[in-house]
Amino acid sequence: MQQARPETNPDYHTIGVPEIDDNPLLAHLHLPPETDDDAFLALGLGANFDPNERELPTSIRRIRVNRLRRFFVPVLPAHRRALIDISSQMFDSYSARNPMTPEGQAILYGGPANAPYRSTISFVAGHSGMGKSTLMDRILAYPGHQVCQHRKFKGDSFPEKQILWLRRNLPEHCTLGTLCATFGDHTDRVLGTNLYSGAFTKVRADRSQYLKQIRKIITDHHVGLLVLDEFQNLSLMGVGAKKIIALLVNLRDELGVPIVLVGTYKALRLLEGTMSSARRLCEGGYFDLERPLSSEDEAWNLLCGAAWKYMWVREPAKFSSEITAALYEVSQGISGIMLSVLTTAQLAAMEGDGAETVDADLIRKVYQERMTPLHSAIRILKSGDPKLMDEFDDLYRNAYPTIDRSEDDIGADQRPMGAENSAAAEAQPSAETQNTGSPSKPGRRTRHTSPTKKRNSTLTNEQIEKLVTADSISSIVSFLDRP
Repeated sequence: MQQARPETNPDYHTIGVPEIDDNPLLAHLHLPPETDDDAFLALGLGANFDPNERELPTSIRRIRVNRLRRFFVPVLPAHRRALIDISSQMFDSYSARNPMTPEGQAILYGGPANAPYRSTISFVAGHSGMGKSTLMDRILAYPGHQVCQHRKFKGDSFPEKQILWLRRNLPEHCTLGTLCATFGDHTDRVLGTNLYSGAFTKVRADRSQYLKQIRKIITDHHVGLLVLDEFQNLSLMGVGAKKIIALLVNLRDELGVPIVLVGTYKALRLLEGTMSSARRLCEGGYFDLERPLSSEDEAWNLLCGAAWKYMWVREPAKFSSEITAALYEVSQGISGIMLSVLTTAQLAAMEGDGAETVDADLIRKVYQERMTPLHSAIRILKSGDPKLMDEFDDLYRNAYPTIDRSEDDIGADQRPMGAENSAAAEAQPSAETQNTGSPSKPGRRTRHTSPTKKRNSTLTNEQIEKLVTADSISSIVSFLDRP
C-alpha cells in the first residue's frame, strides 16, 4: 500500500458552533448528513455509463461492463443510519479531544478522555457479499481525506498530522500482539514513515503495554475512528477472543475513540450468552445489512431495476418481474452475486452470434455454466436452514477471495452518485459489492437481532422508488445533482 494522499491545505469552515469552529480536528471535516435524504446522496455511487457506449467495439465494452461492480445504492435504512451515526460519533470524539484546549492537551499527555463524551463501539453485520465493506468504504470517504497535514489554525502554529481513521482486517488465528502490530504497520504505511513498524514486538505480551503503544498512535496522530473488519475471525482465536474484546473496550474507555466492528453473523454468535460483551460491542449502533428473502422484496426490485440500467449489450431488454425473479433465483438476494451474474451475462451475450440481449434464460444459463463454485453456497441459502448459514459465508469467501479493504484504496476523492460520472471509474471495486437488503416487511425472516436494533428512516419507499426506478439513469443523476 502506498502512502495516503494527505490533505495539505485544509479549508477550515466557520458554521457558528464554537466546539467545531475552534477545533482544528473538526473545522475542516464535512458535517454529518443533516437528513436521511442527505445520507442517501452521500453514500450513492453510480457507474460511469453512457448509452452511446453500446456502439463501441466489443473489446471496449467488455472492459466497460466491469464498471457495474462499482455501483452502490443505499436502499436500506441501515445504510443511511450507519453513515449518520458513525460520522456523528467521530465528531463527538474529536470534540472531547480538541488539542487547542487544556482538556485536549491533557488527553495528549496521558490523561483520560472527558467523561461526557463517552465513545462507543458499533457493529456492521451481514452475510458475505451483502456489501459491508463497500458501505464502510463510502462512510470512510465521506468526512474528508484519511490524512490531513495541518500547519496553522487561526494564526497559531499547529504542525500536526491528523489520521481520520485506521482500518484493519482481523487476521485468522492471530494473537493480541499481532493484531496490534498490524495497526502499527498500517500507520507507518499511511504516513510514509518507519515509526511504529516492529514496535509491538519489542514489548512483553501484556495488554497494558499493547494499549500504551496503541495510545501513542491514536493521541500523537489524532486518530478519529478505528475500524476492525472480518470480525468473525474472532471465532478462531479461542480464549484469545476475550483478550481482543477487552482491548477494544479499554481503547473505547481510556482513549475516547469510537470503534466500528464489521463481520458476518458468526461474530454475533460469539457474543450469545455474554450480554455484557454484546451490549458493549453494540452501544454505538447495530447495523444489520439484511438479505431479502424473496424476489418480491421491494428493496430487491429497486436495486435490480437500477442495476439493469447499466447495459452495454447492443439490444438491452426491458426490465421485468421475470428478470427480477431470475436474478433472485441465482443469487438468493446476495447483491454481490447478483451483480456478478449480471456482469457475466452481458459478457456472454457479447460472445454470442445472435442478438446481444440479456434475458432471464441467459441469466440462468450463465449461472449454471459459469458460476459453478457458487452452487453449493446458493443451495444453503435456498434451504433456509439457519444452522447452515455459516457454511454459506465460508463457501462464498472461498469462491470469491476478498481483498484487504484496509488498504488505502478508497480515499476522499470518491464522489457520490450524481457527481461527475468519471468519479465512479476511479473508485476501487469491492470484494463485497453493492448491498441491498430490504426495508422491514411482514412475514417470516431468519434474523440476527440486537437489543439496540432500530429502524427509523425519513426516506420513504416512494421516494426511493422515484430515485431508483426512474425511466432512465439520467433521472436519478438529475436528482442526485440537486443543490
